[in-house]
Amino acid sequence: MILNWLFSVVAISVSAVVTISFARPGLSTYAAYFDFNAFVITVVLPLIFQWALFGLSGLKTAFSAGFRKTASMEDLKQSRLFFSSYAKVIWLSVLLPVLIGTVAILKWVTPDDYTLMGPNLAMALMSFLYAVILHAAVILPYSVILKRRIIALNIDL
Repeated sequence: MILNWLFSVVAISVSAVVTISFARPGLSTYAAYFDFNAFVITVVLPLIFQWALFGLSGLKTAFSAGFRKTASMEDLKQSRLFFSSYAKVIWLSVLLPVLIGTVAILKWVTPDDYTLMGPNLAMALMSFLYAVILHAAVILPYSVILKRRIIALNIDL
């Protein structure tokens, strides 16, 4: 199961690198695809929120239950609940940088000065990119692994 998850992470990473490389051939810089504010709001804060809801032990259980042979049905269900709520929190947290960036564009960009449009629009769009990558590389594979383990335990009973 770890190999399946690792394969999905590698596939997402390779597709992101290839897409970025073809976005502006020869001029593409990977640092341009990093926005600190969007990263913190979209990736870090939802994880802290989940940590507050489930605690550190719940966080550890959520990330390990799918791979532990001795995981109980309760651990698997709690992990599934964790990733289900984590997905929702991530997509809700995307709205914050989108709204902040859009409001900043509408409030401060004038026809004479478009310099603020790029950074604010980048923050809004980068939050979507981070949410898609996190969802595709972490949440979706873990959810599938947990569902398969739950199905296997129900069949064995």
